[in-house]
Amino acid sequence: MSKTPAEKSMTDLVDLFHHYTGDDDMIGKDNLLKMLKEKFPNFLKDCEKKGTDFLNNVFERKDTNGDSKIDFSEFLSLLGDIAIDYHKQSHGAPPCSGENQ
Repeated sequence: MSKTPAEKSMTDLVDLFHHYTGDDDMIGKDNLLKMLKEKFPNFLKDCEKKGTDFLNNVFERKDTNGDSKIDFSEFLSLLGDIAIDYHKQSHGAPPCSGENQ
C-alpha cells in the first residue's frame, strides 16, 4: 500500500531529522545550523534581508529542556515556526514576519 501525500510528508520530516542526528537520535547545535543552512537557505536569506538573524540563538530558543541537544519534539517546534511563516506568506505577509524569528 502506498503512502498518501500527507503520510509521505510526515515520513520525509522524520528522515530529515534522522539525517542530522547522532547516535543518540538528537541533533547538536552544529548540525542544526547546518540543516537550516542547507534545507532552508531562502527562508534564511529572506530573514537576513529583513534584518533578522534567525540563526542567532535558535538553538537556545528551541532546546526547551536545556540538554544541549534538539530532540524530535523540539525539532518539530522549529519546523512549525518556519511553516507558520510560510503560511502567513500565503496570506500576503512579508517573509520572516513571525514573532518567533
